[in-house]
Amino acid sequence: MINENLKLKDNAYGYHTKECSDNYSKGRPSYPKECIDFLKGLGLSNDSVMVDLASGPGKFTRVLAIDGGFNNITCIEPSGDFRDECEKVLNQVKVENNPSLNFKVLEGLSTSIPLPDNSVDCITVATAWHWFSNIESVREVSRVLKPNGILAIIWNIANFGEGSKNPQQLENIIRLHRDPKFNANNHLPTKSLRDKWRDVFDEMKNDPTTHIYLNPELIKSPSFSNPQITFAEKTIASSLSMSYISLLPPNEKQQFINELKQNLENFYLTSNNKEFTVYYDTEVFYTRKPSN
Repeated sequence: MINENLKLKDNAYGYHTKECSDNYSKGRPSYPKECIDFLKGLGLSNDSVMVDLASGPGKFTRVLAIDGGFNNITCIEPSGDFRDECEKVLNQVKVENNPSLNFKVLEGLSTSIPLPDNSVDCITVATAWHWFSNIESVREVSRVLKPNGILAIIWNIANFGEGSKNPQQLENIIRLHRDPKFNANNHLPTKSLRDKWRDVFDEMKNDPTTHIYLNPELIKSPSFSNPQITFAEKTIASSLSMSYISLLPPNEKQQFINELKQNLENFYLTSNNKEFTVYYDTEVFYTRKPSN
């Protein structure tokens, strides 16, 4: 159910269904332990106060709690369906992997984080900063971070072309969702937003008055190899979890599924629902709130 008081970009409403939440959990790639080790190397400990902003159904949060061993995690997520799944994921992690885990899953936005001032050691944003790359979000992130606190923006990137382990034909399959004919608004909002995710930091560089919020100079981690074993059903779920595909009318969504299934069946690596590997690189970009 959608909270009518939330102010979201139109396509973000595609995440507010149980079907999309299930597809996201089943299909989207996870994150490698190395990126968590990198974060811990920035001075974080198991008892650091962590916030996973736009946590979705808990894909990255799960890695924070298991591989990172973080014991104090708050998830902020506007979608009720995603929050429900995130709660289930973290309850399971607490029982099976990290009994010391204390967590909360709260409704909120990047511009309205329901936490006190100067209370958080690190805010992570995994595959989501493109939805709210604006100065209002920077101000709110800064408000809740402790002095010298960290904002970490994490991306999974599937590279194709020269030097990539991913065959070029695979790109046409796993990125069919980018074809304009399958876009709810006849443009590519997510790709467009992703291309511009750094814009707010570039704008801040030219406006010294904003430097009280965050250092606008992002520091990039090494690229961490993140191969993901998948298969046709999982690939379809990942594509259906794209916000704008989730919003397609039923007949157009079925057309998309049919074409994707056919493309998967026609390629020798992906036919017959057999397992194949998509090679991702995971990158972390971080900055800090000024210490005074």
